[in-house]
Amino acid sequence: MNTGGVTKRLFDFCDSLFGHIRGGLSYVTVLSSTIFSAISGSALANAAGLGSMQIKAMTDRNYPKNFSTSLVTTASVLGPIIPPSILMIIYGVTAGVSIQKQFMGGIIPGILYALMCCVMCFYYGKKYNLPVGDKFNIKRVGKEFVKAIWALLAPAIILVGILTGVFTATESGAIACIYVVIIGMFVYKEMTWKDLVACLLSSAKTTGTILLIAATASVMGFCLTYDMLPQRLAASLTSSISSTVVMMLIFTLIYLFLGTIMEGSAIILTTVPIFVTICQAMDIDLVYFGVFVSLLLSIATVTPPVGTVMFVICKNNDLTIGQYTRNMLPWFGLMVVCCLLIAIFPQFLPNLLYS
Repeated sequence: MNTGGVTKRLFDFCDSLFGHIRGGLSYVTVLSSTIFSAISGSALANAAGLGSMQIKAMTDRNYPKNFSTSLVTTASVLGPIIPPSILMIIYGVTAGVSIQKQFMGGIIPGILYALMCCVMCFYYGKKYNLPVGDKFNIKRVGKEFVKAIWALLAPAIILVGILTGVFTATESGAIACIYVVIIGMFVYKEMTWKDLVACLLSSAKTTGTILLIAATASVMGFCLTYDMLPQRLAASLTSSISSTVVMMLIFTLIYLFLGTIMEGSAIILTTVPIFVTICQAMDIDLVYFGVFVSLLLSIATVTPPVGTVMFVICKNNDLTIGQYTRNMLPWFGLMVVCCLLIAIFPQFLPNLLYS
């Protein structure tokens, strides 16, 4: 999407809408990350693809480096929450849950998270006295909208296609890729055949890694099931814990810990077969649980010591892990609050859209 010019046009359009207010680029960062997430479905893609452009734009307008890098890192978490989410697809296949319902269930938590990011932007806008951009110009908005219209259609096509049954949730990823390649090569004309080959090779390496993890985890899952470990663990926990809120808080601690030492898809493939049994025993909605797990594992990508997004941000911005961690502490608080809201008040989140 960077190579094809999609990313730049999305960012410029968002800038035309909010760049004129104090700290406007921070709101632009959140909005552009939200839209980009509806195409990429990945926190790493958000940070590596859109993040560099966002940080450069804020640096050029004298935003503090610690603020800009932390905001971009936090906003990248939206990738696996806003549909179409890669983690939700892996969870849906592993747990045998409707991926379409997973996607719909992720919309409201994603919006909630984005709004909480905007509250932080407002606070830091006042604290740092962030600069005000150019005066709002409706002509510029119209001009940037026309430039970005093909990019903005991508998430709409994906969601409408899934909801109307034109294609399945798993096929939506391929549709998104084909659409972005077409507009990058033939509409914006910024992607060459050489660029396309490089993108395909990079994607093949990533896909191969995920498939290897999935194959290994499948063998482990079979062994666990054969030994009836999920059923034994479920019986043990449900006999001692009766509160679903307490159980969700336990899940929160487990997934946040695992996220510091393992990759997200591997965590889902190895733990979900066990935890789904517990959820069923305690009448915890599996769609809600999948959305919750996706959020927790999204957060895991930005937490030390092995967060993939953390490494991208540190490498691209010459930050040590220590500096990164200190800068991120208030933003980690935001993520924890969002998790607690979803854990304690599950009834008003996914059910609104998928029921």
